[in-house]
Amino acid sequence: MVIAKLLKTAFGFKNHSVRPLDGYDNKNYLVENEGQKFVFKTYPKTAIEKSLLEAENDTLLFLKKKGVEAVPEPLPFSDGSLVKLFEVDGNRSWCRMLTFVEGNFMGDVAVNENMVASLGSFLAKLNKQLLDYDHIALRARQWQWDLQYLHLNKKYLVAISDPRKRNLVCHFFQQYERQMLPLLPKLRKSVIHNDANEWNILVKNGSVSALIDFGDLAHSHLINEVAIALTYICYDKEDPLTWAKPFLKAYHKTLPLTEEEIGSIYYLIASRLCTSVCNSAHAARANPDNEYASISEKKAWSLMYKWLRIGPQKAENCFREVLGFPKKYGDTVTNALAHRNKHLSK
Repeated sequence: MVIAKLLKTAFGFKNHSVRPLDGYDNKNYLVENEGQKFVFKTYPKTAIEKSLLEAENDTLLFLKKKGVEAVPEPLPFSDGSLVKLFEVDGNRSWCRMLTFVEGNFMGDVAVNENMVASLGSFLAKLNKQLLDYDHIALRARQWQWDLQYLHLNKKYLVAISDPRKRNLVCHFFQQYERQMLPLLPKLRKSVIHNDANEWNILVKNGSVSALIDFGDLAHSHLINEVAIALTYICYDKEDPLTWAKPFLKAYHKTLPLTEEEIGSIYYLIASRLCTSVCNSAHAARANPDNEYASISEKKAWSLMYKWLRIGPQKAENCFREVLGFPKKYGDTVTNALAHRNKHLSK
């Protein structure tokens, strides 16, 4: 069934237009009907469990009940269901409809410190609401884009052809195993958005106004939300730590972070970068014409080398200081380690 006919049958739309949107693992469509905009999303039946789509809908509805307006809202089909199986262009596909959220992508505007701070406040408020939420399908989800399952990305190391780059990723994998695994039991867990990147964040009048695409939802460590957002804030900046400060200060003001969480941020940002480059390399090997994967990969590698030169001690001191905690490491230690890491990155 073609999309236009499907929408007429399933929603009763009569005078509507349909335009394809960019999608990573699924096909999305912008639908306009009688002055209203919607996003129609389709997923190959074999690519995702229905329970995860239901969990995403349930999460969005929970947030709406909590008074959070700055996220999409699931809309029911004519029979009241929120997820249905249809034949779409010859493929059996799960389908769902969401309201369209207006705003400019953060990736399309000039970012400044005030905008970064507004993102910190926005995510902290969202995460604070989700502390009261749980879903069994999200607890059961184990996949490579959830940082607590970083090891699942090791199978993609072979796709990184440059041995120097591959060794750098292995270095950060080892750091995670040595430094983070013993720390994980002390970290808070919650349902998190898990992908606050510049193409999922919407802005209006210089501030973050909304968050879209909840398809990467995970029941994971709360601090992962912070680390992932910081990764995308910093990965094209010359001085990453400077840009991390306004975000952390604003987030911490609304949802205070523990010292253990602050101490894990460096390793988790490195882990997100490893996840990104491993999956980009795998995607590029499978589809050499995938320009999106190539562009994202270059930015991730750039930050990874900067991150190595900065080192965990200097980063943690910076994070602690901006949040009102005393420095943990003396300048002699951080300078010596930064000097060593600078040579390692050459």
